[in-house]
Amino acid sequence: MTHLHLEDDLFHLLPLPALRWPAHAPTQACPNRAYARAFQTAGLPPITTWPDGTHCTPLLTASGPRHICRLHLSTLPNGDRILLIEDVHTYHLHPVTGLPNQDALTSDATHTPSGTLATLRLPSLRDQRHQLGDDTVDRTLRHIARDVERAAQDWHASAYHVGHDFALLSPHPLTPDALAPLTRRAAQHLAALGCTPDLRTGLADAPHDGRTLAALLATAQDRAGTPAAARRSALGSLRRLLSPGHATQAVIAL
Repeated sequence: MTHLHLEDDLFHLLPLPALRWPAHAPTQACPNRAYARAFQTAGLPPITTWPDGTHCTPLLTASGPRHICRLHLSTLPNGDRILLIEDVHTYHLHPVTGLPNQDALTSDATHTPSGTLATLRLPSLRDQRHQLGDDTVDRTLRHIARDVERAAQDWHASAYHVGHDFALLSPHPLTPDALAPLTRRAAQHLAALGCTPDLRTGLADAPHDGRTLAALLATAQDRAGTPAAARRSALGSLRRLLSPGHATQAVIAL
């Protein structure tokens, strides 16, 4: 009995938040003290159905918002299952807008794709950064991110900043008409920078367009295509490359 009490004391004194499911009660999660201080037991994903190993998913914090966490699940020799939790939220946020990034989207273990994944692709802002400075452009991106986040809340969706795109993962189908007010507001923000507001959207519906979040994201981004300004820039680069002088240099470089 002393040994059992010692094991229980060690579990509760672990510095990392942890959950344990005893072998005799495999559906009853027992939190340690660190978990009780950091997270809520309500709304837990179906962790007991997951295999042993490392997973990534958001958990409901004690203060309210969800934080992206890395979960380490293992089965002990006595049949108990134990989960150690690392809060890695800050490592999965876009450094400018603070929205969750692509890793947060595609590695979420709780998401079975349903509804629509929508992407909003902005034109290149390289010239605006050069002319107006990073602070001005970053402020505009944060304004757009705020609008995307508000739209996500209205649709009970999740907002992300993936590379140069904003993304919305909605449990319900989305259409271009539904996205139109959001794209108009984003265009207004971009126009204030003196930028041609050439925004493009891409939609991917589950499960028709993919059965994983990574597949849906790839489809939506492919359908968003390339903004006209970037296409013109790429075409100009290609023309310069194929001009007689550049062609000779390219052959020499090879």
